[in-house]
Amino acid sequence: MNRVQLAVIVAVAIFQIFTTVYAASANRNQVRVLPKFVWVLLCLFIPIIGGLLYITIGRPIDGDSGKGAKRSRPVAPDDDEDFLRDLGNRFKNDNDN
Repeated sequence: MNRVQLAVIVAVAIFQIFTTVYAASANRNQVRVLPKFVWVLLCLFIPIIGGLLYITIGRPIDGDSGKGAKRSRPVAPDDDEDFLRDLGNRFKNDNDN
C-alpha cells in the first residue's frame, strides 16, 4: 500500500466519522427527507455517498424551523435602523456632556 492509497483511506475515514457525528448531533425534528437514525446509518455504512447525501439534502438548513433556507444577508450600517438609532443616541449623549 503506497502513501496515496493510505491518504485516501484516512480521508474517507475522517469524512465518514465527521458526517456520522454531524448527523447524530442534529435535532431530529429538523433533519430533512429521512428520519435521523436512517441518516446516521447511511453515513456509517455507505461512507462517501451517505455522507454526501446527508450534507446536500438531509441536514437542517434553517436553525429555527428546519423548513428551508432562510439565510439573512448582512445589512449595511446605514440600512440598519437599530444601528442608526444607537448612533443617534451616542451622538446626543456626547453633545450633552
